[in-house]
Amino acid sequence: MNAPDSKVSRRSNLDPALISRTAPLPVAWYLDRAWYEREMLLLFDRGPNYAGHELMVPQPGDYISLPWMDDRKVLVRDPRGVNLLSNVCRHRQARLLDGRGRVRNIVCPVHRWTYDLDGRLLGAPDFDQTPQCSLPSTRLSNWRGLLFAGPRDPNVDLADFPLQDDYNWSGYVFDRSIVEECPFNWKEFLEIFLELYHVEAAHPGLQNWVDAANYEWGFGDRWSYQILGVNDQLRVQTSANYEKYRDAILRYSDGRLPRYGTVWSIVYPNVMIEWYPFALVISTLIPRGPDHTTNVVEFYYPEEIQAFERQIVEAHQASYAESGAEDARICARLHDGRRALWLAGEDDVGPYHTPHEDGMIHLHDWIRREMGQRRTP
Repeated sequence: MNAPDSKVSRRSNLDPALISRTAPLPVAWYLDRAWYEREMLLLFDRGPNYAGHELMVPQPGDYISLPWMDDRKVLVRDPRGVNLLSNVCRHRQARLLDGRGRVRNIVCPVHRWTYDLDGRLLGAPDFDQTPQCSLPSTRLSNWRGLLFAGPRDPNVDLADFPLQDDYNWSGYVFDRSIVEECPFNWKEFLEIFLELYHVEAAHPGLQNWVDAANYEWGFGDRWSYQILGVNDQLRVQTSANYEKYRDAILRYSDGRLPRYGTVWSIVYPNVMIEWYPFALVISTLIPRGPDHTTNVVEFYYPEEIQAFERQIVEAHQASYAESGAEDARICARLHDGRRALWLAGEDDVGPYHTPHEDGMIHLHDWIRREMGQRRTP
């Protein structure tokens, strides 16, 4: 990872040809049901389909039911690795496991059908012969501990991703996940994630944490990253949450500033991997409709900090929630404006700012390419 210069530095390897051939998306693409269904088929059904991180189930017998999949799937670790299993009994379709815990076998609470950690049915009370009714299992691909259910292989998609060694979960533990319901289109979430134009205007706390004028963009075929420098005036803060985060970080590090403010990356179409001092975050978008997106956020910390430095954990999550709420308000405004135009049968797009909005340009070009659409401004 190349640290941005201490002075104002804006670096981007975006292909200039992308700017000349890419235009912002029509407002109908954010609101039309038929277009949404086509996106699900061409972008999401064919994607890498992130399922969770192996640190969610660190020991054999550990399981976690996945509420963002309506609890119909569960991650379970056996002695050989992690399985993604159906969480629905093969007998009368009862939900098997709740929440997070550890088991020796998976036992249905209704009729005591018992499965091993691979999903194989071991016993069915009072049946003369055990039925051939294993739990359906989904093959997983593993990239740096992130588990994907395919059909795309993230190890192929991220083979040229240069920050692989910097997203290192060694020594980290899973703290918790939260599920947020967002009343806007999934692309609007990503547009805000993938542009730096709004940071100084919309994020009073974050913009005094990062140096929004000092950044680096990097782009591949199905990924991008943003490295933001840390604000060398970090001791000046306008947000109570970020002030607590700042104080906790500086106290723990004996006053040393972190190397970066943050590093934000995305694996298309919907998995964001985020670096913060002493924290890693995975945020996954699940489209539910043109006007509804589920955002699943997972928090990971070094084991010592997660166990003994809870002030860092709590301050980080409060700061993260503050910036997330500010972004959500922006996304709602984008969606409201586009909906008003769409209902009136109108369309409108503005120019891109480069390099502030290079990530958005890359996203729009990728969507057009994957959807079989091309448009030159």
